[in-house]
Amino acid sequence: MPSNEKSERPKKAEVREVSRAETIARKLGKVAPEEDPAHVAGAIAIFATETIKRSANNLMEARAYLDGLKNGIDGLLKNAFADEGDKRQDNKDEKKDQS
Repeated sequence: MPSNEKSERPKKAEVREVSRAETIARKLGKVAPEEDPAHVAGAIAIFATETIKRSANNLMEARAYLDGLKNGIDGLLKNAFADEGDKRQDNKDEKKDQS
């Protein structure tokens, strides 16, 4: 592989970060297994805001953290619903074939 191409495999640090996040998510699941998902999401947003506030030096940095968080959530949702998207695409393809 040429040296200017990025590898598709995640770096060890990225894997550790995801693993750590998954560990925290499992702990949260044990604490609030029956809670309304909207309330859990709200609690996570409040926690994230406080955490970002401690880490960022100004609003611009805080928004950069938020942008990264939004992109991460979007990727997780795409992965979580990937099967549904595949099923919808398969159904569309089948309907085209039948016409």
